Amino acid sequence: MLLWMKRAFRTDPRTRSAAEIRPLNWPNDYLDIAAEDFNLKRDILLLWAKCRCDGSSFQEIIRGRPTKYGSSAKVYRLRDEAAAQIAAGINASIARGQAEQNKA
Repeated sequence: MLLWMKRAFRTDPRTRSAAEIRPLNWPNDYLDIAAEDFNLKRDILLLWAKCRCDGSSFQEIIRGRPTKYGSSAKVYRLRDEAAAQIAAGINASIARGQAEQNKA
């Protein structure tokens, strides 16, 4: 899941297709929007993917903004939770699709 987000950042915005940009929308699709830490999880996950894409240091960026993100441990925990929630949502979507296909 994280690899797809990283690849989506690397595509050229002028030529990328809807399928190439879809991973950037996964946080909005699969994270719990009602959760109070939704915005923080989404921002951290997208920041991580952007840093992986352009080679900048994720650790330095989060250390440079302690009031926005909090401690490094908290940031990594939220990033991992967000990635796990998105992966679970994608797996559930695949399972639903296969179940519907088997009914037909």
